[in-house]
Amino acid sequence: MTTRNVQGTKVVLAMAGIAGLLITSTGCGSSGSADSNGTSGNIVFVGYGGETQEYQLESFGDPFTEDNDVTVQSDSPIDLAKLQAMVESENVTWDSVIMTPAGANQHCGTLLEELPPELTEGTKFAEGATGTDCSIPFYFSQLMFVSNNETYSGEKPSTIADFFDFEKFPGKRLLPPEFDTGMMELALLADGVNPDDLYPLDIDRALAKYDSIRESLVFAESYGQLGQSMLDGSVDMALTPESRFGYLLRDGGDWSAVWDATVVSADQLAVPKGSKSADKAFGFLQSTLDSDRQAKASELTGRGAIVADADPDFDEFQGQAVIFADLDQRGRAIYFDGAWWGENLKQVTEQYTAWQIG
Repeated sequence: MTTRNVQGTKVVLAMAGIAGLLITSTGCGSSGSADSNGTSGNIVFVGYGGETQEYQLESFGDPFTEDNDVTVQSDSPIDLAKLQAMVESENVTWDSVIMTPAGANQHCGTLLEELPPELTEGTKFAEGATGTDCSIPFYFSQLMFVSNNETYSGEKPSTIADFFDFEKFPGKRLLPPEFDTGMMELALLADGVNPDDLYPLDIDRALAKYDSIRESLVFAESYGQLGQSMLDGSVDMALTPESRFGYLLRDGGDWSAVWDATVVSADQLAVPKGSKSADKAFGFLQSTLDSDRQAKASELTGRGAIVADADPDFDEFQGQAVIFADLDQRGRAIYFDGAWWGENLKQVTEQYTAWQIG
């Protein structure tokens, strides 16, 4: 079972292997495409874009380049349709891609390369930081409930059930652009499902819960739009990643976290199948498991580190947003079941799409 109530506990550390894989890469190139030897001095890292990706390049890409003389170039956003077209045409120009846990499980071996098993040997992962045969955990991501202090200046929301109580707390509710990062889990928890009984998810029940407040829902089309909508006060509640909440507080947003139930998942880093610089990409993946680089990335992005001995020093805004900054006082961390989502993502996508446009 990957859902756990960790109230009153600290994150438990888990061993994932024995010795680190060292893959050295040399050579220079002007793009991520292959040279006459089928290799390149560059690799292309694909993420969600924005300042978060810039911070990831600073934390991981720059030191990898310094160590290996391999330039880490940036592209965004990650687009599964584009990735599939690359793989099917055997013209893959990406070398490392961020994936949701669901996507990493679903596309392992088809769109993603299987990783050398020794790549993670010797790495101590934090609880919940699991990978797949084709991916390693990259950072912790939360989906959390936050509320606008200007809207709710008196009685404030205090449980995830309050997100769905329009009579008690009227106002617009903002949903993230991705539904497979904890939205279904939070709806079921609000509807009374015990965390230990979440999986397999009852998607019809979760969507019925959202349907009960449908007229108040606002669907963000991007994470940038989600952040802006909170900052400009056009919504009153939101389900948001912790990084966006940290940025919101930094930019002067008067919002509060509702520490009741938070869905925690480990976003993944993978190598597209057919990458012409796969060996260099494997080396890049291995280098992201360095505890100092993990700590720096966490400090810059406001996301939890997946390596056990990383010790990020969160600033005042991130400290209010990251559940791991104070697990004892921040309710329940519900760990996302990526394997279940990998098996069911297609079906749930069809259900959610039909519901959203219905």
